[in-house]
Amino acid sequence: MALALLSRLLPGSEYLTHELLLSCVFRLEFLPERTSGGPEAADFSDQLSLGSSRVPRCGQGTLLAQACQDLPSIRNCYLTHCSPARASLLASQALHRGELQRVPTLLLPMPMEPLLPTDWPFLPLIRLYHRASDTPSGLSPTDTMGTAMRVLQWVLVLESWRPQALWAVPPAARLARLMCVFLVDSELFRESPVQHLVAALLAQLCQPQVLPNLNLDCPLPGLTSFPDLYANFLDHFEAVSFGDHLFGALVLLPLQRRFSVTLRLALFGEHVGALRALSLPLTQLPVSLECYTVPPEDNLALLQLYFRTLVTGALRSRWCPVLYAVAVAHVNSFIFSQDPQSSDEVKAARRSMLQKTWLLADEGLRQHLLHYKLPNSTLPEGFELYSQLPPLRQHYLQRLTSTVLQNGVSET
Repeated sequence: MALALLSRLLPGSEYLTHELLLSCVFRLEFLPERTSGGPEAADFSDQLSLGSSRVPRCGQGTLLAQACQDLPSIRNCYLTHCSPARASLLASQALHRGELQRVPTLLLPMPMEPLLPTDWPFLPLIRLYHRASDTPSGLSPTDTMGTAMRVLQWVLVLESWRPQALWAVPPAARLARLMCVFLVDSELFRESPVQHLVAALLAQLCQPQVLPNLNLDCPLPGLTSFPDLYANFLDHFEAVSFGDHLFGALVLLPLQRRFSVTLRLALFGEHVGALRALSLPLTQLPVSLECYTVPPEDNLALLQLYFRTLVTGALRSRWCPVLYAVAVAHVNSFIFSQDPQSSDEVKAARRSMLQKTWLLADEGLRQHLLHYKLPNSTLPEGFELYSQLPPLRQHYLQRLTSTVLQNGVSET
């Protein structure tokens, strides 16, 4: 009840907001899961989901138990960042106590919006991010670490035991808030407690019942543009990540095929250098590899970028296994597509790309692009290969490459 009420109180109720934060929301008595097997159940759930979840688990039960112990510090953090201004608080307190002589006016402010936003559990983290953006010299590491830790702990408690408190915050907005942890500075995300908490929250977002609701193409509260945030995220990843796997997992998550091609073009068109640092193993990919390979890519500009990074060696399996498998899958699908509805430009690009693939000096890449069969993240390359091309593909290849010596290879 306190959680539901907190994001609905209007201006004039500053005193009630403060009292809820001070006395109700963070009380251990209101978290009976703490003593009724909640942490143990979380650990057991981790063990059961090891076969289906690809996100490394880090003892969610232990993290929840520690969060319960740290509730006083969590409460202090939210009192610092979410309490109303003192003048408004005193006026509201006097009004609720009937001390009218201390009330400057009996007219309440126009109720434009609640005192706290629906995503108030993330509010200290959002303010930390904006302060960091406005302070080139950087923030105090102690304050930064403490605030981020308390927010992540509280959000994990809500995600695990009070998910209805976050129903008003779309999964995409939660992902954007997690990304802010990495944008605060160049060191915060390296701290072990932060890594464990972010990994646990990422696992929550990648659950089968949550992932389909992750929609990055719709407007998000408090965010002008997810592509702009993602471009900033890529800049920071390229500059400071040094191949951090958790950072890489968050970079890869928005690149799923169902999301806007703008995000994939941002990486392959403007941040190719980041590919060298995206060393996340296939076995640690947050979601199924098929989320990236199905359906086949239909954006010609992106397909040409995939092909270019492969043939120039900017994208290799040994340092970027996930996107190597993705690029090979889409290029293979494109060069063997025989859609009669394709435009002349697409047909010419397809023919040129197949001819260039056939002439590749890199025999390994040539074999992968021509003989790709289907994704399989249990294999080192991330996909299975045909031992021999199917007859239709073999015939198509022979027909298109028979004119290479006569006509040359056109530019892709």
